[in-house]
Amino acid sequence: MNRSYKVLFLVLAFLLSASPSSADTVSDGLKKARAQEKDVVIYIYSQYCPYCDAMDRNVLNDNDVSASLKKDFIYIRADIDKSPELARKYRIMGYPTTILTESNGRIIVKIPGYIPKKDFRKILFYLKGKHYKTMTLGDFLGSG
Repeated sequence: MNRSYKVLFLVLAFLLSASPSSADTVSDGLKKARAQEKDVVIYIYSQYCPYCDAMDRNVLNDNDVSASLKKDFIYIRADIDKSPELARKYRIMGYPTTILTESNGRIIVKIPGYIPKKDFRKILFYLKGKHYKTMTLGDFLGSG
């Protein structure tokens, strides 16, 4: 096999093995949310973001947080570097950004930046209890 065919074969193998884009993951997650009637937590991050890395280590990897995300919600992780169109679609200005939506995809709130674990747990309680139907997140966090 000559060199050009080897290069072409490697490129095709890479393209075929590539994982779905984050935009596809978000779309699939929202479909799943509608089907299961679960609210959604979309976590948009960049692999080059130190605050995203800290949030992964200190918040999202916590056993209680991780268990709640898996059990109570449709949790979607979206790498903005793989799908920059998500920044335009959701009007993201920085990373990380956490978006809470209802099962129908209606955005409840977008939360930019690093969220400490204590506050993130409160946010999950806000979403799980559907408190967004009676008050804003700011009011909810201010009341507790």
